[in-house]
Amino acid sequence: MSAFAQFLVRLAAVAAAASLSACGGSDSSPIFANLADPAIANQLTAVDAIGVGGADLVSNDPAFTDLALQANLKGSSAQVRFSCTHCNITVSAGGASVGANQYLTIPFATLDSSADAAILVTDNVTGAKTTYTLHARPLDYVRYTVDTSSGPEAGDLYLTPFDPQGFGAAYAYIVGTDGSLKYYYREPRGNYVRDFKKTVLPSGAVRYSFYESSLAGIRVMDDAFNFLANVKALPFPDGNTYAVDDHDHVILDDGHYIVGVYANKTVTNIPSLSGQSLFVGGAGLQEIQNGAAVFSWLSTDHPELYACSTEGNSFAANNGADYAHWDSVIVDNDANWVASFRHLDAVLKINRGDGTIAWILGGPCDQYGLTTTQKFSHQYDARRAPDGRLTLFDDNNADGASRALAFGLDESSKTLLSFAAYAADTHSSTGMGSAQFFADGKVLIGWGAYPEAASDVSEFDAASGAFSFQLTLQPSDYANGYFSYRARKFP
Repeated sequence: MSAFAQFLVRLAAVAAAASLSACGGSDSSPIFANLADPAIANQLTAVDAIGVGGADLVSNDPAFTDLALQANLKGSSAQVRFSCTHCNITVSAGGASVGANQYLTIPFATLDSSADAAILVTDNVTGAKTTYTLHARPLDYVRYTVDTSSGPEAGDLYLTPFDPQGFGAAYAYIVGTDGSLKYYYREPRGNYVRDFKKTVLPSGAVRYSFYESSLAGIRVMDDAFNFLANVKALPFPDGNTYAVDDHDHVILDDGHYIVGVYANKTVTNIPSLSGQSLFVGGAGLQEIQNGAAVFSWLSTDHPELYACSTEGNSFAANNGADYAHWDSVIVDNDANWVASFRHLDAVLKINRGDGTIAWILGGPCDQYGLTTTQKFSHQYDARRAPDGRLTLFDDNNADGASRALAFGLDESSKTLLSFAAYAADTHSSTGMGSAQFFADGKVLIGWGAYPEAASDVSEFDAASGAFSFQLTLQPSDYANGYFSYRARKFP
């Protein structure tokens, strides 16, 4: 088969793959359509790269001139190599040149188009040439606009843009206070990332982590974004090993983690349906240290919680009722856990030693006497503010107006000491979301999933409501729109 005939075969394969991709297909084919001169492309066996954290290219097919790394970091560099057998080529960029099968270094001062690198590949025998472009970020990166004009809170913003319809690729982003993209990680189409965070270990070492669906676990990376571990749940005392969930995780140290699971299992302890064997979707939490599960907790071990459910509680249907729906966990100041359960409309304090429930805030089983105004609906992201108040993001599905809430609690007497609600934007989030409170009085809200054309992240002064930072994810040629599960700043 001639070189041109091979080129036509490739072109037909690309057209077929593009048709599948338009219907939400896999990420197995390149997303870009700019084609290289077949006189060059057909000599090459592959093009590969070593970027931040060892990242390779999104596509290694030399038939396409648009190249991009799976991950990239502002101020870093990547090494790119064009491989072939029995060929005589020169690869040039930025005044430097190498031959076939040798790495060429490409710097990235920024992650915008000004840092795109043109790489000229020349056949030294025939004189044929093709220019490849190594983009600082993939062409399908999630666009966003920012307003940083009013002195945003210090720290980088971590978020995970994803297309709820599944057409566009999902990303993990670090965005600077000036709005510039500082880091990205691109997950293949059809997959997603959640809960991107930075953790400083007791030793001072930095760890980056997020849930990665293609790994079905928590990707843990070092301070240079090199892969360290894929954390998954271990067997629970009931004998089951449940898939780790994407909502939240905690890194206490290297090898020491807290993860959550959705524990689908058959139970016989639903008080209202005594004696019946029914399949339910429980929630679980597990602490793992040095490869061993040192503590495991299951909602199904606490039959009193079935009656606390406000959604997913059709237990008699025997079809895996998602009655609790865990979504966040922290280690509190007393070393016990505070966990949020969306379908209980409640936050629970869980004793880290014996698994008993110390208190319940919110929902039908509320122990703090919350008023109608103070109660929340389908909340996410229960945390502690710097002043010790318990904070959360209230999707408020019952009433429609989403908000950030802060509670002062007397845990010994189960009484409410203070309550405050904040919302500088008008959103009616249907799910997800986060709220972060800062010591200077600012609040950062990630609005999660919502139907309005409004900002995805809002930072504002709690007292005045004045905005200090806003970020809005934009539709693109690849997706009708994007959400971010959570948004959080880290120094």
